[in-house]
Amino acid sequence: MSERHSARLRALATELTTARNRAGLKLREVEAKLDVSIASLSRMENAQRTPTARLVAAMLAIYGVVGDERKRLMKMVDEVSEATWLEVRPDFGEVLKALIGFESKARSILHFSSMTIPGLLQTSGYARSIITRAGHTEPVAEALIAARLERQQVLNRLVSPRYVAFLDEAALRRAYGGNEVMAEQMRWLIDCAKRPHISVHVIPFRHGGYDVSGFFALLEFPEVPPIAYVEQVGLSGFVDRIEGIHRFRQAAATLERVALGSADSVNFLARMAADYERG
Repeated sequence: MSERHSARLRALATELTTARNRAGLKLREVEAKLDVSIASLSRMENAQRTPTARLVAAMLAIYGVVGDERKRLMKMVDEVSEATWLEVRPDFGEVLKALIGFESKARSILHFSSMTIPGLLQTSGYARSIITRAGHTEPVAEALIAARLERQQVLNRLVSPRYVAFLDEAALRRAYGGNEVMAEQMRWLIDCAKRPHISVHVIPFRHGGYDVSGFFALLEFPEVPPIAYVEQVGLSGFVDRIEGIHRFRQAAATLERVALGSADSVNFLARMAADYERG
């Protein structure tokens, strides 16, 4: 993966575009103020050119970005050439902001989770149980829950990405929030699986072991290379190099071999829901 299509550069490009739109400026207006061609500005906003720190500083001045937000974006410029992007998961870190942007542009999203339901499929009760266990203050927990539910709107758009989730049975049996919350979560997964652009596949214990673990998402895009998002041991980040993406595609192929089909997965989820409802 060249720097041109790196996750860091693409996240920075999205931030600059958002800042310009918030300022209510067209590219031609920025061109006149900075004496930089529309073509160059467009390449920066499409992650096809790495902007200099001086140019970004000038752009932010025009867009009225100041204070902590300016510091945050300038830090992104400083780090844009770094080869890896991992961070200890904070409440609202750069990785989460970038992930939301990538999900909004993706053509397809494939999720695998061995221990919990992915955020895009969580009910509010399930999300609340997971988030409050992390020891957040109530205001922070409420903000995180709201942000997680807002992320799910990407699957409700008129043109939504194709979404595929592979869930280990362990993720379904780990009863976050108790039986009532889990029954509701199972029913919600069933409802989601009935939507034409969403597939949910269960990997049951009876299928034995397989050589994939942890949590990852593989995001494919219409005109730019894919990106993988990973979570492990309190870290989260992105893989964008070709060899890394190849490994995640191999993992996805493995999951397809060991998982139940769509119809069998829905039946499995229905049995799980009934089990939780019986308590």
